Amino acid sequence: MSDIQTAYIELGKEKLHYLRTGKGSKLLVAFHGYGNEATMFMPFADYLPDYTIVSIDLPHHGKSHWTDGVHLDNTHLQLLVSQLLQIHGCTQLSLMGYSMGGRVCLKIAELMPDKISDIVLLASDGLTFNTFYYFVTRTTSGRYLFRSFLSAPHRYMPIVNWAKRRKLIDASHHKFAMQYLHEEDERYFLLKVWPCMSLILPDYKKLRGIFNQHSIPVSVYMGKHDRVIPVSLAERFRKILHNAHIELYILDKGHALIDKDTLPVIAKSLNG
Repeated sequence: MSDIQTAYIELGKEKLHYLRTGKGSKLLVAFHGYGNEATMFMPFADYLPDYTIVSIDLPHHGKSHWTDGVHLDNTHLQLLVSQLLQIHGCTQLSLMGYSMGGRVCLKIAELMPDKISDIVLLASDGLTFNTFYYFVTRTTSGRYLFRSFLSAPHRYMPIVNWAKRRKLIDASHHKFAMQYLHEEDERYFLLKVWPCMSLILPDYKKLRGIFNQHSIPVSVYMGKHDRVIPVSLAERFRKILHNAHIELYILDKGHALIDKDTLPVIAKSLNG
C-alpha cells in the first residue's frame, strides 16, 4: 500500500480530518458510513494506481473536530470540494461513498455537478427519501421523541417490542432500536451524528436533471443480503432518476461491502 498522509481542512470554525494516499493524477474523494473512519478506503490504493485518494473523516468521526449542535450544510460541502480541488490542482474529482457517505456524495453532485467526473456508491444511504429519518431530525415533534428516546430509552422498550409484534417495524429496525436501549455511548453518538447530518438530503428531481445534463456515470454497489439498505432501494433509485447513467451491481454480501474480495471488483468502475 502507498504511504498514507494525514491532514486537516478548515470549514469555517470546524475542521475535518482526512487521509491521503496514492500518487495518481486523478482525484478520488471518499466518504465513510456511520460509525466508520477514513481508514476504510485506504486499501483501494492498491487497485487504483491512477488516483490520489482523499478519504474524509465525517463530523464526530475519526480525528475530525466538529462542534456539537453544528449541522453539516451545503456551504461546508462546497467549501470542502473547492479546497480539495485547489490543493490537488484538479478541475474535477471522482466521488465514492459508503452508506451515510453515499448521501454526502449525492448532495455534492447536486451542488457542484460540473466538478464531478463520476460517482461510486456502496450500500448507499440517501437513495430514496427516508421518512423516518426526516421525521426524527427535521420536525419539532420528531426531534423531541428522538431525544427523549435516547435520553431515557427504557421507557420505550415496551413500545418497540409491541411494534415488532404488530410488524410495524421489521427485525432489522428492532435490532437497531434495541442496540441503543442498552449502550449509552452509542446513544450519545447517534444523538450527535444524525442531527448533524440532517441537512444533507438529496433533491431527486434536481439530481435527475443534473445526471442527464452532465452525463455523470453512477455505479451503485449493493449487498444481496443487506438488511440495512436493501437492494430494492437501489432499484427505486434507478427508477426515480430514469435515463440517468446508473449501473447497479449486486454483490453476494451484506451491508459490509468492502473487503479483499470486493476491492478489485469495485475498483473496475473507476479504472474503466
